[in-house]
Amino acid sequence: MTRPILEARSRNTVHNEGMEVDLDSLTPASTRVMVRDFLAPLPETAVADTIQVFDELASNARRHGLPPRSARISLNHVRDRVRIEVDDTGPGEPHPRAPDHTGGLGLLVVDNLANTWSCSRHNGHKTIHAELTFAHDVRPAA
Repeated sequence: MTRPILEARSRNTVHNEGMEVDLDSLTPASTRVMVRDFLAPLPETAVADTIQVFDELASNARRHGLPPRSARISLNHVRDRVRIEVDDTGPGEPHPRAPDHTGGLGLLVVDNLANTWSCSRHNGHKTIHAELTFAHDVRPAA
């Protein structure tokens, strides 16, 4: 079983149980590559859905949040679940809205692909959590 990666670790690292990235030091494209590489053993549908949710949450943090911004992904092989956590120090709370020419699709995509998502406030920052559970086994192929 995987535990969330909450302890302090060096930035932009991949661990057996998860990965952590500093969103302020990486481009969106390089972050997607890291996420895809980390998720490579999973079925393609699981990879695509997870990357989409991760990218939407990271993009929102970059667009609306304030530094420092970071993200974590953890795998729970027992429950076939991927958990994404994105942190920023912005004051606002995320909320879905009607899309228009300025945006608004991100959280609608997250809401459609993730089984659950939420926001929690901590001392000086907020964390957006999203979990995706897959019908098929997300354990790496033997």
